[in-house]
Amino acid sequence: MLVMVSLNAFAEKKIAICTDNNFWYPFTLVEKGQPKGIHIDIIARALSNIGYTAEFKALPWKRCLKAAETGKMDGIATASYKDARARFLHYPADAKEAGKSPNRVMQVEYIVVTTADSSYQFGGNVKTLPAPVLAPRGYSIADDLKKQGVRVDDSATGDEKNIKKLLRKGKGSVVTIPEVVNVLSRKDAYKGKLHIGDTPIESKSYYLPVSKKSSISEADRNRIWAEIAKIRDNAEVMAEIAAKY
Repeated sequence: MLVMVSLNAFAEKKIAICTDNNFWYPFTLVEKGQPKGIHIDIIARALSNIGYTAEFKALPWKRCLKAAETGKMDGIATASYKDARARFLHYPADAKEAGKSPNRVMQVEYIVVTTADSSYQFGGNVKTLPAPVLAPRGYSIADDLKKQGVRVDDSATGDEKNIKKLLRKGKGSVVTIPEVVNVLSRKDAYKGKLHIGDTPIESKSYYLPVSKKSSISEADRNRIWAEIAKIRDNAEVMAEIAAKY
């Protein structure tokens, strides 16, 4: 009887999660006002498997971070590790040092996009990126590049705005993920106008970090991250999820 009560209590738990309202296909996006994407589906399924009901809300990225910092949201779907974020978010223990954490939701690569008439190919040195270097506001990739001495224009919110800025200026580069630019490049506005690099400039683990003001216990956080890993490593389930996008 005690076990049944405990399980029933666990099953009633809800977790409020915010996500960036920008188009980050196929990982997180918004359709008809509802958060969607591979990361959302992995997290939702993992939480359901261990008795949580996930409530997702799409917000501007900085508002999402602030909501987690103040405890209005329990977690973020998804975020890479940053020391500044770790002040108010619980990450898996290996998040700071791991290049590819087993506790990640997924690994995401960043590439360089230039105008179609550019011959630039990334050769391993970020200081060679064509200026101005454009990256979305508040994203960790912008800070990573700045730490390496790159001047980054991160005034715009979202990758598509940066693509538009690149084409308007006719020079520079956009740092983004290949999945996003491959979709955008098929739009009439961008078709034939972009050169998409092949070599990743960075690969990052993305997590479901939990607010330090959330009531979710350390034991439950670890259960959640472990279940996310099980979903991510299940090829059959991942094929089913990916087929939706």
